[in-house]
Amino acid sequence: MAAPFSTELFHNKWHLDPRTKFYMLLIGTVDLFLAPTLYYEISLVSFISIFGLMCGVKRFTLKMTGIYTVLMILYQMGIHRMSGWMQIAVVTFTFYIRKIFPCAMMGGILVGTTRVNEFMAAMNRIHLSKSIIIPMTVMIRYIPMVREDWGFIHDAMRMRDVAPTVRSLLTHPIRTVECIYVPMMMSALKVADELSAASITRGLENPKQRSCMADLRFTWKDFAVAFSFTVFFVISILFMIGRNQS
Repeated sequence: MAAPFSTELFHNKWHLDPRTKFYMLLIGTVDLFLAPTLYYEISLVSFISIFGLMCGVKRFTLKMTGIYTVLMILYQMGIHRMSGWMQIAVVTFTFYIRKIFPCAMMGGILVGTTRVNEFMAAMNRIHLSKSIIIPMTVMIRYIPMVREDWGFIHDAMRMRDVAPTVRSLLTHPIRTVECIYVPMMMSALKVADELSAASITRGLENPKQRSCMADLRFTWKDFAVAFSFTVFFVISILFMIGRNQS
């Protein structure tokens, strides 16, 4: 099974155009925060999960879907089984967190199935400003490197008998935070310098039009995904209009 953000994910049947995935991320985020009913939100998250599985990001999608399911169960338990301050705390926490997880799922699908050169070429074709393209490109390249560095830090912490768990954070908070924070900050500085040098070498700031050897074009899969998210968006708008009129 392919790990999230691995190069194996590029070889799948549902390799969509980066512009479609970018549109999915924008419209899907709006749809989640405008969700008129709970059933609408569950349907949208289910569609995002199916889309992630079709794109090949299986482990990441299943993990995020499982976390969302747990949050939804806690939300329902908070409403129907709790009372007082506990109900307020659980319902408020799960309500806002469960809105973020599907957005993170869509972002993970975008990062895990999109090459940097394809993303830059696609964004240039829609004439997006470079002040937006460059930070987003660096973010796409930065996330997999942070994930790799976190694996090294995790192994080093276990060698020192400091596991990055809730129990370790409660028993040895200063030591645990130090073992996570200091290496991550040093790694972030190193990665930032390396990405800056790589971007300059590849001509990221070149004012001329960027070429790309990848064949970027819309297929029926792109239109199907874009149409589905648009339908969800229209339904949420119609719900809001009907609610305001009533």
